[in-house]
Amino acid sequence: MAYIEFTNEKGPRRVELREKPVTIGRQVGNILSLNDEKLSRHHLVMERRRDGCYVRDLGSRNGTSVNNRLLAGEIKLEHGDVVRAGNHEFRYFSSQPAAAAPAKKPIGSTPPSVDLQATRAESTMPAPGSARQPTTQKWEMPTVNEADGAAPARQLAMLADSLPSKPFGANDIELINARGDLVHAKWSEDDDVPAETVTILRLLLLCTFRTRASDIHIEPKGETYVCRIRADGSMVTIAAMKKDLGIRFMSLVKILCDIDIAARNIVQEGNFVSRVPDRKVDYRVSMTPSIFGQKLVIRALDSANAPRYLWDLNLPEHMFRTIEKAIKRDAGMMLVCGPTGSGKTSTLYSVLRSIDATERNVVTIEDPVEIQIEGVTQMPVDQKTGSTFASLLRSTLRQDPDVILVGEIRDAETAKTAMQAAMTGHLVFSTVHSRDTTGSVFRLLDLGIEPFLVASGLNLLLAQRLVRALCPFCKQPTSPSDDQLREMGGKYENLTKIYRAGGCIKCLGTGFSGRRGVFELLVVDDQVRAAISKNNQAEILASLAGGRFTSLKQHGYSLVADGVTTFDEVDRVVGD
Repeated sequence: MAYIEFTNEKGPRRVELREKPVTIGRQVGNILSLNDEKLSRHHLVMERRRDGCYVRDLGSRNGTSVNNRLLAGEIKLEHGDVVRAGNHEFRYFSSQPAAAAPAKKPIGSTPPSVDLQATRAESTMPAPGSARQPTTQKWEMPTVNEADGAAPARQLAMLADSLPSKPFGANDIELINARGDLVHAKWSEDDDVPAETVTILRLLLLCTFRTRASDIHIEPKGETYVCRIRADGSMVTIAAMKKDLGIRFMSLVKILCDIDIAARNIVQEGNFVSRVPDRKVDYRVSMTPSIFGQKLVIRALDSANAPRYLWDLNLPEHMFRTIEKAIKRDAGMMLVCGPTGSGKTSTLYSVLRSIDATERNVVTIEDPVEIQIEGVTQMPVDQKTGSTFASLLRSTLRQDPDVILVGEIRDAETAKTAMQAAMTGHLVFSTVHSRDTTGSVFRLLDLGIEPFLVASGLNLLLAQRLVRALCPFCKQPTSPSDDQLREMGGKYENLTKIYRAGGCIKCLGTGFSGRRGVFELLVVDDQVRAAISKNNQAEILASLAGGRFTSLKQHGYSLVADGVTTFDEVDRVVGD
């Protein structure tokens, strides 16, 4: 049993932590909605997993502290920990306090001075309210030392140890091959020391876990192999290997993927799995020949890096209320738009998880199915067998669905069928590639869909982008320029402080840690429907002028004013 205790205006309270995450904030949609002006609308979430309970800050403006240390990312709670958010203190209790784990030996060929075992996150941030001290620890580009064969493992171990989120260590990562066989189990001090390549792979995966990286790139560069990861959308070099070690590392990955290790000048693809204390993670592997050898890209399909529920999206309050109300309806369509990599599918997944799949028949049609959702029937598109979006959608409509997710609207047939489904008693979600909400309307019209069908079927259009969030350890205050204030609008004319990116080892020198969504929501009411039916863009824009319509840039500038991101980042991502 695990629970938290706190005191509010009604007196002491106790809340048990069960399978459903407990969200805390000012917004009424939270499990704990508290009247506290210092709390953000969606401030933090406490989640119970198989190995314990975790607390995660949801990008709040005042931050969350655990035992008077500011939280960055998430951390596993221990019996007696005190979590502070706003004016409230939450004390965590567990009926089985965790015993101190015995120390383990380092794995692989890394020198004994480098401890690869994960320890609890120890932040160097000052307590909330105290003066911020400048960060002096900088990120240095790794290099190859010919005389030091253990350099890659040491570089990765030191990097992993410097990162703030440490729920587990490299020793705890198990490697499972493409056939589902456990090849490299969790390492303990009684086991033989694993091979150097296994150590490096485990450390690379550990760094991706702690940085929430989406990809690992191993690139041959003459006599070296350079290791880079894509963290928060940016490529960062984290290690370098000598050529012979790089070749052996590539062979290890091929063995895990069950592909031919002798072939080195062809395109090869495969997959493998890692298992950590609280979940399994799938990896998609692609090897492509280059002038110095095959380049390896490992894509991590880690559901923990994406928002799980609707409240995790950090939507503005009026958008959250509107979408929360819309997903409870029996019919209509919600369309999410944006370019590739803007998080459209992750948003729809979080919406689906917020729907009770035990009471409704939820079906998805995706190309491909990358993350499985419990209780949801997921269908993959397969062009070779004729299973297209349109054909699967027609088939699905004969199976009495309540909620349908169509991965992407690419053609007129899919769009028309989805619109008709939305009008005939089905709740439909889908995505489309367009710049903004009004552009999505005309994208559908360009596909040849009749204006009256678009106007009748659509309920909501959500446009989104992803901006990098400032690293809480090294962000630096600055004064906005006159041009910036003029661009942001009269609402911010009295703004005196914004933030710019710094750069420290905890954010790999980028100045950013994590990403936040920038949203634009168009509610299709009677006035907008009339404008769509006339196929008149000017009337659509005029119908938005008097309402609560917030454009992508306006929402982005609100994040700048709150110190979440930088002005330049919003300008880069959203554009004109």
